[in-house]
Amino acid sequence: MNSIVKNKYFDALLKLMLFSAIIHVSLLIIYSIFSQNIFILNYFNILDFDLIFQSIAEGATNFLLSVAVVVIIYIVILKFFTK
Repeated sequence: MNSIVKNKYFDALLKLMLFSAIIHVSLLIIYSIFSQNIFILNYFNILDFDLIFQSIAEGATNFLLSVAVVVIIYIVILKFFTK
């Protein structure tokens, strides 16, 4: 498996975090399918921003905003942090 960073301990920690995030999002996707509630996949809800900003994870507008934020973050990572 490829290393993310050169330090093996930090590399293992990053891989643990990535693995945990993949499992977490996979479970949320499965739960949203069974509950027929796509708003569970709101990025702000996944990050628990709704604990600070009470209504940020509610409504279709905020859901679309969260999708836009995810797309913007993806583009920034793709453009500036990949070879």
